[in-house]
Amino acid sequence: MRKLFLTIAAILSFQAFSSAQTPEWVTTHPVSDDAYVGIGQAPITEDDYMEIATRNALSDIASQIATKVESNSFFHQVDVDGHAREMFEDRIHSNATAWIEGQELKDSYSSSSTYYVYYVLDKKTFQRNAEKKRQAAIETGLGYLTKGEAAENAMNLTQAAVLFGEGLKAIEPWLFMDLSRDGVNIPVELYNAYINVFSGMAITANTVQVEGESFKAVSEPIAGCLSKNGNVVPNIKLKAEFTVGSGAITPPVETDYSGTAEFYITNITSKEDVQEIRISMDDSFMEMLPEEYRELLERHSWPSAKITVVLKSAPVSIYLHIENNDLEGCEKQIRSLLANNYFTLTEDPDAAQCFADLTTTLEVGETVSGGNYDLNTCYCSLTLKIYDNRTTDMLLDYSLNRVKVLTPIDKSYESTVAQGIREVMKRVNRELPRMLTKIKLN
Repeated sequence: MRKLFLTIAAILSFQAFSSAQTPEWVTTHPVSDDAYVGIGQAPITEDDYMEIATRNALSDIASQIATKVESNSFFHQVDVDGHAREMFEDRIHSNATAWIEGQELKDSYSSSSTYYVYYVLDKKTFQRNAEKKRQAAIETGLGYLTKGEAAENAMNLTQAAVLFGEGLKAIEPWLFMDLSRDGVNIPVELYNAYINVFSGMAITANTVQVEGESFKAVSEPIAGCLSKNGNVVPNIKLKAEFTVGSGAITPPVETDYSGTAEFYITNITSKEDVQEIRISMDDSFMEMLPEEYRELLERHSWPSAKITVVLKSAPVSIYLHIENNDLEGCEKQIRSLLANNYFTLTEDPDAAQCFADLTTTLEVGETVSGGNYDLNTCYCSLTLKIYDNRTTDMLLDYSLNRVKVLTPIDKSYESTVAQGIREVMKRVNRELPRMLTKIKLN
């Protein structure tokens, strides 16, 4: 018992001594006129607690330096919005160690749970190193700016945007410094060039209106010509898409030497009388830009051109009458084929422009012997006749007669019907759509 008491007393005595020896800089952040002071800490339970504490101390120093934004720096020269400013400031702090060097470890201390470090960076040493980095940043930024301007003058706008963006990214750790040379503020020029590289853009369409038919292609191409301040722009992808109605158009394509991209309407799938296509810039080029700067351009109002698509004739209404329906599942698929090929289905036989008769039959015939089991021979037939409801003229007479289907004798009648529907509709889907598109009312 006496031994346990002595042990506890020793522990308490050590803790009191340790607390008494805690350096003042742990509890009160030192201030110096000649040096930046960084205090960092980390729980000793972390595997790399010394590295974490050091990193935190350098971040402490960096925050003191970065808050001293020079009067002729990027932030005082460019009217960036709040979101952009926040983004650039975050980028500066996340790259803080890029301009911290020459620091010295003055002291360290470890309590029972936390490790502390005390770093100092001589201000004159920092200024000498910072000037070297400032000059290097100016040279780097100027190189990107010069190459970007050359690309822009050659109307290679995507390459220009990439160069301006990469230039900003390369010098962003030093944006709090004055990066001017001969009266030219390099980051300001890079930023303005980047956000304005696609300004003054316009797209002119080769036509304002095209005529088409539902579920058909348009033979004549549509095209957009891209320009910037009156000069044609090659090598930029344009895209064409339906904004009213629907259909299929050839994929995005780069503008040629004349700034023109050509497209074909390969199908019009909507039955709306008047539809609309817009030709605009394809934004896939954004993937080439520094990811953190893409949103600066995403807020642009990209140019576009509108082309109206007018259908030559409105869809024809049709009423579908079922005469016999042994293959009941065929009806739904026939209705779908009619709706996708010029017709609008109606439930009013008197108001319909066309009248259709659908008949399906299933006959169960002889039994034949198979290898492992006997088979029923079934004969499936389908007939579809379409008439002009006004003149009663027949417009289509389509039939499949006695399509042979073999089914295992032990299968249910429903399974036999389902197999018959599958076999019949294979033929129908292959043959009927082509015939439907040829139907014309006088």
